[in-house]
Amino acid sequence: MLSPAATAADELMARLNPVWSNTYWIKNALELCEGMWQHAAELPKQHHHFFSLVQKFALDSAVLGICKLFDRSNPSYPKDTIPDVMDYAKTNFIDTYASRLDTQTLIDLGVSDHDATKIIMDFRKGSDFLQTRDNLFMTLGQLIPTRENNSSLQKLFFVRDKVIAHQERVNSSKSEQLEYLPSLDDMENINNWGSNFCRLVACIMTNTTLLPHAVSARMAALSVVEKVLGKNFDPSKGGAAYQEWEAFYKKP
Repeated sequence: MLSPAATAADELMARLNPVWSNTYWIKNALELCEGMWQHAAELPKQHHHFFSLVQKFALDSAVLGICKLFDRSNPSYPKDTIPDVMDYAKTNFIDTYASRLDTQTLIDLGVSDHDATKIIMDFRKGSDFLQTRDNLFMTLGQLIPTRENNSSLQKLFFVRDKVIAHQERVNSSKSEQLEYLPSLDDMENINNWGSNFCRLVACIMTNTTLLPHAVSARMAALSVVEKVLGKNFDPSKGGAAYQEWEAFYKKP
């Protein structure tokens, strides 16, 4: 028979794994665009249609994924989202988890060094546990990207609702808002917050470590661009050959 702690960890991971998986696909979609765009001006015209299609599918996937990540559950239709995981974590957070918290993990989520240190010290000093727990999740709740505090996320939900998920007729004033998506950096920052939060929850409430997604879709896209451009770098030769390869693949 599983211990209560093991059962709780399994239930949490059942909620967390779909969310963590979603951050992986979002990261891949955004990195595909990043890799394709890096040398887009050099691509031959005969390949423009192909790369435009990949860009379209990747951006649509990223928008849908980010909105899915930060959507709010309807009581009738529970969803696996960051807000859902946060609510579950707060409800099920017990004092034995507090010792697993560390300052840097909180800082990675945007908590100030001062506030992160205070939360950790309050747990370690045995201060009022419930109050410290509430302070922790109140702080995280103020930092989680929402439509109200993050204009980029608000724009993504608008584009999803009006164009990608539904083909809604919009008036001219609204159509102007659909012309531009947030920058890749803004979308990556939103997704990174979700990834960091997943790692935090897994670390403190389970024995599972969620490792950062190692394989780079950006590098994969650049390797295709390299072949399309006929570069065929061989960095193993060192010297100038390595420098050319490094310059081509280096992130701007």
